[in-house]
Amino acid sequence: MTFESFIAFRYLRKRNLTRFLSFMTLVAIGSVAIGTAALIITFTVLDGFERDLRSNIIGFASHIQVTTFRNQLVLESAETQAKLEQEKNIVSALPFLQRESIAITRDNIDGVIVKGVLPGTDISHVKAKLIEGSFSLNEIDGKSSLVIGKRFAQKLGLKVNDKIVLLGVKDIQNAMNAPKIQFVIRGMYETGMAEYFDDVYVFTSLPTAQRLFAVPAQVNGYDVLCRDTEDIDATVNQIQKVLGYPYDPRSVFSLYRNLFIWIDLQQELIPVVVGSLIIISAFNIIATLLLFVIEKTQEIGVLLALGASRRRIRRIFITQGLIIGIVGSAFGNLFAFLFSFSQQELQFFQLPEDVYYMSSVPIHMSPHVFLLTSALAIALTFLSSFIPAWLGSRLNPIQSIRFH
Repeated sequence: MTFESFIAFRYLRKRNLTRFLSFMTLVAIGSVAIGTAALIITFTVLDGFERDLRSNIIGFASHIQVTTFRNQLVLESAETQAKLEQEKNIVSALPFLQRESIAITRDNIDGVIVKGVLPGTDISHVKAKLIEGSFSLNEIDGKSSLVIGKRFAQKLGLKVNDKIVLLGVKDIQNAMNAPKIQFVIRGMYETGMAEYFDDVYVFTSLPTAQRLFAVPAQVNGYDVLCRDTEDIDATVNQIQKVLGYPYDPRSVFSLYRNLFIWIDLQQELIPVVVGSLIIISAFNIIATLLLFVIEKTQEIGVLLALGASRRRIRRIFITQGLIIGIVGSAFGNLFAFLFSFSQQELQFFQLPEDVYYMSSVPIHMSPHVFLLTSALAIALTFLSSFIPAWLGSRLNPIQSIRFH
């Protein structure tokens, strides 16, 4: 242990401190701990929000939707599908038909979007979000199958194996003459994003959807799954070059741009606000170390008189600041980890799904968040130690020894 560290630890021992100075030391450590914990928890929650929203949106909507201008229908084409799948960043491209319909039950009527996909090859994550029944889209015993969202089922009072009639409406004035099919509900999914998905979309097979809307062999476009979403914009541009008019490829980030902007705003603003807690803790450290200088003025004078250099005096107080920062950040890390782990496992903080698109506060713990936040806290406490350290080293030895 160096001379500076030995003196710094001696000064921080409780028996060497007055009650007030001991209290101020605890306040300084506590402020660093609270600021560190708050910043870590904020980042873990924001990362959790971003990951959950991205997985729900990207998984539900596919990475790229290749539709047409004005959403006009086109003939299902194996050639077009092959052109898409030849692109190096594209894993698969599958046709879909998506149109608005009227849903009728014995007691209710509502609007819904019907999406017809190829059974067994659907690239969305709806199957992984099933909470009841199965993702069965093919006809069973001659009866058409449907998978619906939980919120839509609650609104119409539906359960798995119930029956529902869908009208393939093209013109609202001739709604009663529109094609209609009775479906059996085979499964129910929940993404947590009721406003965008669970209350809006129902799924059936592509041939059944084409029969419902009386558009044989026609589709809206193709759902595209990419290998690397970081390169998604370049892939969109390449698809546009390859297919040309009338196709209009759009990435999931473009389709749900408002949600992704909301995520980015949170990441930019909230850490700045919460990070101010660590800056406040730095001022607490400055105040605490200044009190140390006043309290230990005579001891500083004795050290200077015995030959300790002013540089060593500065190092003593800088070491004290570092000790406070390290201890505070350690407690902050411990508290943040316990909170995040508890929320991750027990989910005791619940959220209204219609506002936040998820049922509980999401958590994603990342080692680099803990390390970077701790490094920031320790760096700020280190810098904040320089002012009282400099003042302490400037004391006059003789006047300091006579100080009362």
